[in-house]
Amino acid sequence: MSDRRRYTPEQRRSQLVKVAIETFADKGIERAGHGDIAKRAGVSTATVFNYFPTKDALTLDVLKEIEAQIISMFETVPQLNQGPKAQMLALASAYEAMIAQHPATIKVYLSWSVSFNPDIRPQYLDMHERILGSVVDNLPDRMKTRTDAIITNSAANQIAIMLFDNASRSELEAFTNRMLDALIPSAL
Repeated sequence: MSDRRRYTPEQRRSQLVKVAIETFADKGIERAGHGDIAKRAGVSTATVFNYFPTKDALTLDVLKEIEAQIISMFETVPQLNQGPKAQMLALASAYEAMIAQHPATIKVYLSWSVSFNPDIRPQYLDMHERILGSVVDNLPDRMKTRTDAIITNSAANQIAIMLFDNASRSELEAFTNRMLDALIPSAL
């Protein structure tokens, strides 16, 4: 992915964050380093260190970008007045589209969700709370609770894993319908 064009500092920083997301998705958060990102971006390792003096600084910027992309996805979910199941399916559809468009972002997000590295866990938990807030905002009115947001987020992450593992469409639909049946009482 060598790109020797001249970038403004802001463009270069953005490029390096995007390359870092791809590299973290391929190598893992813990194993990928400045040199891996430099090689993939076609720049010197010193250039990466110039923008991100530490692994923590790089990781925090990647985390911010991932959060921005996920929050942006929620902004695309239409607010439907066709019942809770239709709203939940719209949310699932938006997440599935994001998985297709930004697989590296979702892979890093999933990886971070199970990382208990004390250096990055607090930042992940802060981001996760903001994402849960966006989930709550997109849930049907009678389901706007943190618990329902956690269940919905967990189900969405399982769908992502199933997609990455090449689950069949029928298996994905069966999982989604079973989750919705369990989450949405028939009285709603």
